[in-house]
Amino acid sequence: MRTILVPIDFTSTTENAVKVASQWAKQYEYEHIILLKTSDESEFDYLHIAEGHSFVNEESINSLLEKTELLLSKLSNIILEKFPDFKVSKAVSNWTLTRSINDIIREQPSIELIVLGSDDQAASRDSVVSENIISIARTSPVKTLIVPNGYNYSDIKNILIPCDINGITKLERLFNHKYIIRKQDVQLMFLNIHTKENQTIIEEKKNEIQEYIHQHLTEIPSTIYYSYDKNIVDGILTFASSNKTDLIIALPGKHSFLYFLTSTSISEGIYQNVNQPVLILK
Repeated sequence: MRTILVPIDFTSTTENAVKVASQWAKQYEYEHIILLKTSDESEFDYLHIAEGHSFVNEESINSLLEKTELLLSKLSNIILEKFPDFKVSKAVSNWTLTRSINDIIREQPSIELIVLGSDDQAASRDSVVSENIISIARTSPVKTLIVPNGYNYSDIKNILIPCDINGITKLERLFNHKYIIRKQDVQLMFLNIHTKENQTIIEEKKNEIQEYIHQHLTEIPSTIYYSYDKNIVDGILTFASSNKTDLIIALPGKHSFLYFLTSTSISEGIYQNVNQPVLILK
């Protein structure tokens, strides 16, 4: 049973991610969604300290457990009201978010995708899930879909794939996930960003990548674009904003969103990307 895992917290950011996950499941024929809530609150919220001793604040713990159950029920109902045939499971963990995710993936080998909500400037509260996006994406053994808080789901038809013309074998990861692009009305836009203003790309390299893509994706319409920007992430986002884009696929290598976000602040990448979801392949 093909499964999507959605970590949640008490924010509109992860509620929106749940809604998108259900739509994604419908379009790509997933059958099962697992909602995961972890104990992200500080342990000091549950302790009273008096005369050098501490004891558990049971009232606070019970209140949190009740709130968690209400949240899980609310989000489950959001999915099932629209897609009653889906199976929705609830999971609660006392471990850290990243560890909880990797533990449940080991226990549930049917999980093929993690959907993560990402805060944007309109978010009213900080999302614990959003704060942990980079560590989750780096350690997850499965694909990760990052969903901006302001994103409303639409059918995936125009897919932007930033790529390095000098590392075209990285595209093999894309070819291993053809189900994402199997519909004939999908349009692929491969984008190479160069960071040197006067750099000219050798025609032989252009022909090589064109032939490589055509060889593996003969049935899928695609176009290769070349653009200049000092900052590769900015170049990707500028292209996406000026060309109809429904999804950005991040491949391994130097043009990956994940590559940049592990070495710069989150605001340099995901937080600027308030319109399109980003799918990080493994």
